[in-house]
Amino acid sequence: MERYKKLHLWLIVPLVIIQVGIFNYYWPKFTNVTWEIHFHYWLVTFWYILVIIQPYLAVNGKIPQHRTLGIFGFLLAGGVIFTGFSLLDIPLRILANADPNRPGPPEAFYYGTIIVEFLLMMAFIYAVCKSIIHRKNLHEHAWWLICSLFYMMMPALGRGMIVFLRKVMSPENFKPMYVFIASELIYIPLFILFIAKFGKWKHQATIIGFLLIGVRLLRVPLGSSETIQEFLKAVIQF
Repeated sequence: MERYKKLHLWLIVPLVIIQVGIFNYYWPKFTNVTWEIHFHYWLVTFWYILVIIQPYLAVNGKIPQHRTLGIFGFLLAGGVIFTGFSLLDIPLRILANADPNRPGPPEAFYYGTIIVEFLLMMAFIYAVCKSIIHRKNLHEHAWWLICSLFYMMMPALGRGMIVFLRKVMSPENFKPMYVFIASELIYIPLFILFIAKFGKWKHQATIIGFLLIGVRLLRVPLGSSETIQEFLKAVIQF
């Protein structure tokens, strides 16, 4: 239990990163975004806050409160999952409304983004389920929940990096790969720091986290298949 004494303070860092990342995508457009975005933003935010509070309660002997809050937390996770899947059409909406005269990512980038975000949601579901299965094993339970935060971090961080790079780079020099590099330069060192602190180098949740980095790197190749594009257009209605 001593290992987790200051875990709640460490977990504030991922929360700050997603809030900074998503700020310009949410707050300036607050009155215009759809209900799914509102719900997803707040549900994800509350999930992060919940995972911060839970170790604080546990290490301070408030186990009954920890368990009660955990029940509500898994209901909250269900809301995160539902709203997350409801937003998978956003890349296609952006593509449909893109200015053809403005330099931007290729179509494959948007289709690849759908695949990446679908896999991130599936990883989040798996992590939550594993945390439930291992709820009586402190180390397993804690690491799966920590990784659930990392699995959900990149969409917000990536969107924030898009806004930042568009401000500091000319449109003709902006490339999706720069977004990936800049985002992962924040994500990977932070993820490795947590892995090293808790000694989880060979853990299944850690391996999934690194595989997701590889999937993000292959975003454009994954989205370049015409078969995949047609399938996504048929499945996702917008």
